[in-house]
Formats: sequence, C-alpha cells, structure tokens
Amino acid sequence: MRAISDPNELKILTSLKQKRGYNPQNKDKIVKLQLSGYKGLYAELRGENLRFFLRYTKANGKKTDRVYKGLSLSQITSSALPYDRELIAKGLDPIEEQKKARQQAAKLAEDNKKQKVTFRQVYLQWKLEEVKKTLNKNNKTTPTGKQRIHNKNSDLGRIENHILSALADKPIYSINSYHLAEIFKPLCSNFPPTAKKCKTQLINLFGWYENYTKGEFKSPITYSFTKKFSQFLKEAQKPSQNYNAPDYRSLPIIFSLLTSEQYKRSTAAKVASFCILTACRSEAVRNLKWESIHLNDDCTGYFIIPIDDNKVKGAPKELRTVYFGSLVGAYLESIKEELIGTAFSHKYVFPNRYRKDWTTNPVPLGENAISSFMRKSFHVTELKKGHLWKDADDEKDGLIQTHATSRACFQTWALEQKDPITGLPRYSKELTEACLLHAKDDKYKGAYDRSRVSEEELYRIKGDWEDFIFSYELACSKILPVLDNPIAMENLRDEEAEIEQLEKQGQSIQESEDLKSYRIYEQGLMALTKAQDDFKKYGGAELLRKLEEQKAKIKND
Repeated sequence: MRAISDPNELKILTSLKQKRGYNPQNKDKIVKLQLSGYKGLYAELRGENLRFFLRYTKANGKKTDRVYKGLSLSQITSSALPYDRELIAKGLDPIEEQKKARQQAAKLAEDNKKQKVTFRQVYLQWKLEEVKKTLNKNNKTTPTGKQRIHNKNSDLGRIENHILSALADKPIYSINSYHLAEIFKPLCSNFPPTAKKCKTQLINLFGWYENYTKGEFKSPITYSFTKKFSQFLKEAQKPSQNYNAPDYRSLPIIFSLLTSEQYKRSTAAKVASFCILTACRSEAVRNLKWESIHLNDDCTGYFIIPIDDNKVKGAPKELRTVYFGSLVGAYLESIKEELIGTAFSHKYVFPNRYRKDWTTNPVPLGENAISSFMRKSFHVTELKKGHLWKDADDEKDGLIQTHATSRACFQTWALEQKDPITGLPRYSKELTEACLLHAKDDKYKGAYDRSRVSEEELYRIKGDWEDFIFSYELACSKILPVLDNPIAMENLRDEEAEIEQLEKQGQSIQESEDLKSYRIYEQGLMALTKAQDDFKKYGGAELLRKLEEQKAKIKND
C-alpha cells in the first residue's frame, strides 16, 4: 500500500471510509468518489488501498477506465491527467499509448543491451565451446587426433588474423552483409582458399549464436552475401597456369644437386629427388609407406598409392600403381639402411625429421617443407651461386617447381625419344600417360580405345628414365679421374672427332663408355652455363634482391 501524506488525499480517504461505513462487514466493500474540479477523475477505495482512475470514452464510443497506479494525486493532476486529456482530445487511447511507451522503453533497453554484445565477446565464447568440443572428441596423443586439433587451431587462427581485427568491437547485432563484403572482397582477391575457410567458420559461429539466442539473432551471411562472395571469387580467378619446369636436358645435373653432400640430411631434398625419379605427385611420395612398396628380385618394383593420397579419389588400382626400375629400388634400399641406422620404428619412407619426436611419433613430411626447400635451394642458394633455373620456355617467367620438374619433364623427355634405327617415337603416348597415372577421360576415346600397356613396357620406360636422371652422377664418377689424364683426354677428343666425321658421312659407330660419360658430363656443364647465362639475361641479381627483401619483411612482421 502506498503511504499517504498529502492532506487532500487524506481528506478523500476519510470521505471514502465514511461512505463505506465503519461496520466491520463492509471492510471489503469498494466505494468510489468523483473528484470535484477534475472531470472524469475518480478516487476508489478497495480494502485499505486508495487509487485514482480516469473514466473516459474511447473513439469507438466505449467507456473505459485509465488507472493511475503508484501515482499521488498531485502527480496525477499536475502531469498525468493533462497529458491523458490531450491524447483523448486527439482521438487516442491513453491506455494503448501507455502500452506503446512501455514496449518502446523495453525495446530501447534491449537495443542498449545488444549494443554492448560485441563480436569479440561472442567469438571468444564460441571459441571456448569449439576448443572444448574438439578436445573431447579427439585423443591428442594419436596422430589423427593431433592433426584434427591442429586443424581446429588453424581455423581459429584464420578468423583471428583476417576477421576478428575488423569486427572485434562492433556490436554483433549490427553486423550485416555489407560489413562482411568489405572484409571478404580483398581477402578473396589475395587469398581465395583462406577466404573460403573463413566463410565456413563464420557460418558456424553465427549459426551457433543464432541457436544460443533462440533465433533472436539472425546470421548476416545471407543469400545476397553468398552471391557477392561467389562473385568476389570469380573476379579473383586468374588464368590457369602450369607449374614451371626446366629443360628436361638439365635434369641430370639438377638431380645431382639434390643428391649432393650439401643436402644429404634433407628429407625434403629426398622427396624432390624421388618425385623426379618416379614422375609422381609430391603428396603420394610424402605419404609413401614401406608397406606399400613391393620389390622384385632384380630391385625393380612398384608401390600402390592409397585412395586417400591419390589426386583422383576412388581411382582404380592400375591408376594408383607406380612402377620403378632397379636404380630407384637401390635408392630405396639406401634410404632404408640410413633409417635403420637411426630409428626404423616408423612406417613412412620420408618421415618428418624436423620434429623432435619423429622416431617415436612419425608423421609424413608436409607440403610446406617441400615448397620451402625449393625456395631456399633453387630460388635463393642457387641464385647466390649465379645460377637461375627457370622454365624451359624463354617467354615464361618464374623459377622451377617440384611438380612440373618431375612430371612435365618426364613426359617431354618420353615424347622426344626416338628409336636410333627407325627414327620413330620410342615410347607411345599411352605409355607415358600410364606412367603419369592419367585416365582416358574422354568418353569417346574411353569407349573406342581398348589398348593397354604391359608391365614390361612400364618397367622399360621407367628404367630408361632413371638411367637418364642418374646419367650425370654416373658420368662424373667415371670421367672425373680421366680429366686429370692428358693422354686419356686426347684419346677421347680424337674418338669424338672421328665419330662426328663418320656421322657426317651417314655412318655410325659405337661410342666407348668413356666417351659417353664425357659427353654427358659436357652436357651437364652446358646446362650449368645456360643457368649462369639466364642469371644475367633474366635479372637474377634483381630477383635475388627482391626475394631477400620479402624474407626480411616476413621476419620483421
């Protein structure tokens, strides 16, 4: 009950009690009293409670009461009553207007509350839930569990690097598709894969908060934003470009660099070497397991790429079988002996030795390690030596990459080999395609072309390819001792001159093994000379300077 101290109210209360009478049986009787001087204003006594109300006629002709709860008579007569009469004069209902005012006040309070909920607060709450869920679902002591936890941390890191900084203190309810478009347009242009992953994580975040608020919050990732996002990606698409590959004739000396003493302990160098020897994709080589390798008695063999590691998922066995010759078999045996000498408890041929626990918890080498090795070795170290190993096409800019150096060079070499007697191609197109694990995708070609290549043909071409790749190393081992012998060198030059003269006359003669080695050795030196000439021709010094500046900038950042 509101305390009454106003004399006028006390007088009205006394009058109402007198009107009700003092009989105890009348204590719950409701009595009313119209206040003189205030048209339509009544006082009412219910039990011991005194209240005031205004009786008026609404616009539809119906009479109703507007009760003034919790207001004193002076407050009613000075402000509430004049305001209500003004509304009634305008044809408005004071009760309805009061409801509207309450709703507006509640909405304003809710809006103020929403303005205080920032994207950062929601993100941190969602991040906590995601991390907890990931840790509960995955065992961090297993490779699979570790990888999933690492992937989740990477996803969160992308959001923090590319999204959080832009939306951190912005109220989450005020974020719309236009704000997201401003963030994603440059991100799609510069880093399309990162943009896709960030969008996926934002969908999860906004969806989680929408459920958390029981639908009160609506995700700003709308259909219109999705269309804009697709447009951004389309605009960012660049014409497809093939990976850069050197002239295949320089591969023997490039291979000798990869297998030199300088890179003897580098697993990345071994992966790059093995990719070249097998003309295989780096993912299949990095994940290669000893259990997948089958060796024959003559050291030839094959390995089968698991479905998960193959580029084409679900490819049949013949499109996942990589054959190799005896030189690769011997190469694998040397790798196995080296691993046995350290720790052979793991299953991968090329384990990630950069990890401290690689002997007890082996994982395959990552793709970034291969790219980093190529940048460091052929894009920096070789540039410092004055060698620029670039694409075989003079018009094409860019330094060589592992993928094309292995696969494009193999196919070009195979297609250019001629039979010395007939002059016809030594290997068929189908055979080279089979070595590269390419299927006959064309539906007409696949329907009409029933040709198959034999294992014998596959072993032959792979053996020839390995002989070519190892040719410079083998030639050096044979010819280097001869180079210091003036008499032997004079005999070699005489033999070479004689053969050249006979070839001009249309005759042929068998080369001695020493002359073959000498010619291969000279071809390697020519490849080195060309790399030195390209360094000057294509601005190797300037390219090296830019690479060093980029490296310094990344380090400072």
